[in-house]
Amino acid sequence: MIRPSMRVRLTAALGALSLMALTGCSDGGPEGETNAGGASVEYGATKADFAEALEDMEPVELVIQSTGPKGSATGRRFEDYAAAVEDWSDGKISFEFVYSNGAAPPDEVHLALADGRIDVASVMPSLVPDEFPAANAIGDLTHLGRQLPVDWMLQWHGIMFEMAAAVDDADREFEEHGLKLLLPAFGSGAYMPYCTDAGSTAAAFDGRGVATQSRVQNKEVEALGMNPTSITYAEMFEGLQRGVVDCALSTVTGAALGGIIEPAPHVSFDPEHGFNSPGGTIAISLARWNELPLAAQQLLYDRLDVLMQANFEGAWENTAAAVEAVDSSGGRFEEFDDDLASRIRSVHEEVEQRIADGDAVADGELLVEVAKQAEADWARRVDELGIDGLGTTYAEFPEWYAGGVPDLQPYFDALWEGAAMGERRPS
Repeated sequence: MIRPSMRVRLTAALGALSLMALTGCSDGGPEGETNAGGASVEYGATKADFAEALEDMEPVELVIQSTGPKGSATGRRFEDYAAAVEDWSDGKISFEFVYSNGAAPPDEVHLALADGRIDVASVMPSLVPDEFPAANAIGDLTHLGRQLPVDWMLQWHGIMFEMAAAVDDADREFEEHGLKLLLPAFGSGAYMPYCTDAGSTAAAFDGRGVATQSRVQNKEVEALGMNPTSITYAEMFEGLQRGVVDCALSTVTGAALGGIIEPAPHVSFDPEHGFNSPGGTIAISLARWNELPLAAQQLLYDRLDVLMQANFEGAWENTAAAVEAVDSSGGRFEEFDDDLASRIRSVHEEVEQRIADGDAVADGELLVEVAKQAEADWARRVDELGIDGLGTTYAEFPEWYAGGVPDLQPYFDALWEGAAMGERRPS
């Protein structure tokens, strides 16, 4: 296996790029993206097909940073993905792991990818909004989709991928930072307020302090009469326990892993209108990406389905644990009354108008139009797929989960064969 030093790698990358310019290697994407040529492999090809296409490839080792500890539910997506790529490449692509954001903290991952410290990692644009305005414009529309546990995961990812395919602003933005955007979004469940006291009315929320995770979330909770406070994920438990805040906006995964359910077991939400749900992305160093043969790029892209499968499984595992923890802590999941639902819808209308009128992307009106259409389309598509669990409530979820995660391959095929991921696939 070849693992050159950073200086040698950067020199090699520059040399490879110069050679590509001279020899006219194929260009599979936006203007900063290319590849080292070679055979193209169709989507749906077998492992043997990829092994044959990569037979003459010189082995490479990619440094991948996981957000979680080795073997954890949150880290599983990275580990399963790496294992699948190594297997399908017949060992030509292998990975060296850095766990628990050990090479770079979440708000510096984009810098570490660009300078060669790591090759593949999760970038969270919401943590550096000034660096990634286009990605954050897409992120500001993450309230869309049904908010039930199975429905959200299926519909939300379809909506996010559809937006990224329709406008290339985020791709170009990542390239300007020396990154290739592989997976434009992944999430682990809808954000909801977890509170120390019960209540799902305006009167109950009025004046409550709440820990939030984004600028749009600040607007949402203010419309509900709450007072937003910037508290990091790691500080939420202590903030709730000491009474610094009364509530925390969190995903079920964050709530389960962060231990915030014990002090704040009362959860409320609107089934049709969610809170802003900033998720992560998966990116690779652009210089590293451009060194790879086309079939290797296609393999790294196609096996993102394994990463997503593990992400879904981990999110649902944590959802089941969260619901059981809510029950055992004396709480429950309640739906907003009509007044709260109307207030949060009004905020979303303002956010959508701001994006349509703004300049974060070249065509804000198009982005909002695509988002709204994708919300309707992916509601219909997931219904047509007939995946077991649609409509399952949070109270019903542990029983559903005990029956096993359904086959998601028809869903992944719908993503890769349609515009959502198919148009982004290297070719």
